[in-house]
Amino acid sequence: MSSPYDLAIVGGGPAAVALLRAARRLLPGWRIAWCRGPDTAFLPAYGGNSDLHRLNVPVERMGLDAEAPLDFLEWLQRRHPARAVRPGQFVPRHWFGEYLAACAEGQADVEHRQPVVALHREGGLWHLALAAGGAVVTRRVALCLGLPATVPPPFAPPHWIADAWAWWRSLPERGLPLDADGRVLLVGSGLTAVDMVLGLRERGFRGRIEAVSIEGAWPEAHADTPPLDPETREWLETRLDAVADARGLVRLLRTACARQPWRAVVDALRGGSNRLWAGLPLPERRRLLRHAFGQWTRHRHRMAPDVLAALQGDPALVLGRGRIHIDTAGRIWRRTGGVDTAVTAALVIDCRGPGFRRALAGDALLARLVREGVLEANALGTGVRTPADPTLAVLGAALFGERIETTAVPELRQQALAAVRGWREGERLSSR
Repeated sequence: MSSPYDLAIVGGGPAAVALLRAARRLLPGWRIAWCRGPDTAFLPAYGGNSDLHRLNVPVERMGLDAEAPLDFLEWLQRRHPARAVRPGQFVPRHWFGEYLAACAEGQADVEHRQPVVALHREGGLWHLALAAGGAVVTRRVALCLGLPATVPPPFAPPHWIADAWAWWRSLPERGLPLDADGRVLLVGSGLTAVDMVLGLRERGFRGRIEAVSIEGAWPEAHADTPPLDPETREWLETRLDAVADARGLVRLLRTACARQPWRAVVDALRGGSNRLWAGLPLPERRRLLRHAFGQWTRHRHRMAPDVLAALQGDPALVLGRGRIHIDTAGRIWRRTGGVDTAVTAALVIDCRGPGFRRALAGDALLARLVREGVLEANALGTGVRTPADPTLAVLGAALFGERIETTAVPELRQQALAAVRGWREGERLSSR
């Protein structure tokens, strides 16, 4: 048997690429195997070729290198000067996909384009079984599994699209599988729903689009907002440290947003949100997820101002509040105020976002590893705990619940850097 790899990375999204870059810079002598799976794209949302599908974060905040966070902006300016990209722009998602591909080029010693189906430790080494046979043997493993896949609800009819981005990428370059004057139902009103609206209109669909969500509102828009002044920030942080329950936290944030621009308040929470989350008792974290997470997400994950203006100016786009459910006959209903109304549509696209509460259900790799005892579920059941074993790392969305901020690029690049620094320090200590 050939010598084991120093590191195997499982997953193909931004977290995996950030980890590859950090490992190559800080541990250049390591042999790295990348089990990125069969999909050649870096997450479906970063594929395609529509310039209307744009990042919801300004370009200067999307670099994958924690020690050079402007890297994406600088790469675009260097590689594509004709695009004339400037700070503050919300650039197309597929440009970020191009950047991911460039960052990953040649970084791994070997790539496997098939899924990892099992993982176990034996004789001090990790053994990763691949779907088509064969295995990868390595000293360390990093699981960068991304967001949990959306699955169809029970009794979903054939025109229910469970995975919006997979469906979008499967479409031909032009046209849509529905009449131009048909009717589309979007279940949810978050950023995926926003992109579906823009994409449908770009493809020539002029029919009615109805978006239904519990909040009944689109994500908020970005706006130029000065940060909180030091005195106000200290006031907020002092009171946040004293909060002990969900009700008190929500009340404090509402008070702060009444006194200061709400965007500045939300942005001020970013650096300490995981510490604040971890300090709350488990029942209070559950309460926040149940009652306040949707509203928080709408204010936290904002979109470009002109995108919101386009939605608001669309006369055939309707946004409403309610819950969508399906009966045993496959009929779709909208429940509002305890009253059910039948919904008819040529196409239904599920845009409710990642199913964190289903992350450990089914037969996905993460769920199997929990059942087999390789990983431990977190207390909320929405993901896993950070492994105690220093040779096994988990990055990104799989940590949701243990952390409240774990899916955006700034968090992913910091997690990648922390993991690599930890391994480097371990090697330094073992060599003494």
